[in-house]
Amino acid sequence: MADEKPQNESNESQAEVGESVAPEPNPLVTALLGQFPSDVQHEGEDTAGLPLVRTDVDNVINVLTWLRDNELTKFNYLASLTVTDWTERSPRFDVVYHLYSIAANHFLTVKVGCEDGEGVPSVTDVWGTANWHEREAYDLYGVEFLGHPELERIFLPEDWEGFPLRKDYPLEGPNLELLTRQQAAFRGGRFDRIRGDYEMTEQERQLSSTGIVGSLWTPETETPEPEQSEKPDETPES
Repeated sequence: MADEKPQNESNESQAEVGESVAPEPNPLVTALLGQFPSDVQHEGEDTAGLPLVRTDVDNVINVLTWLRDNELTKFNYLASLTVTDWTERSPRFDVVYHLYSIAANHFLTVKVGCEDGEGVPSVTDVWGTANWHEREAYDLYGVEFLGHPELERIFLPEDWEGFPLRKDYPLEGPNLELLTRQQAAFRGGRFDRIRGDYEMTEQERQLSSTGIVGSLWTPETETPEPEQSEKPDETPES
């Protein structure tokens, strides 16, 4: 008769073979869910293993303000703000807030769903760094941040057509005939913008001359070396 293994050894072997043990709950998420039990959902972890939660437009200011001021969380720094375009999903966009606590050295990601054309509240009063983050998201995705003190494009001109990081944006751009100053300098002529025609000034033309390094730099053309004669040297007859 074979010896029977003790029960505790059998349980340990089962755990080693494949039964996963539930991870310990993240204290940040536990505290947040305790404060907002019906307004926040835990969505697991991101690819870096950091906690990820979701809230909605109506509660985002209250949730983020609490995360900033609570003694346990102390998220005093908005590391970045970005947008995800799901195109066919409703809501179409996710506004993603990456939070960091300088004092406690921990991270948290908060997502908020947003329909196209509806917008989300600005968090510039929560973190000052949100000002340019939100302008960048508006510029490239077209998501409006309601209450922003100066919601204007930050990279592209105000008359730019569309929002380049949306998934339905044409890869060739809105207008193939538009030329930038640098492209115009390379072509040695003028460039057209939506505002109208534009002629390069004399100063701009000088800056665009070959060999000048700058925003209007053009490559210096290579001049071919003169061909050398292949005839052998002739020695005078004596």
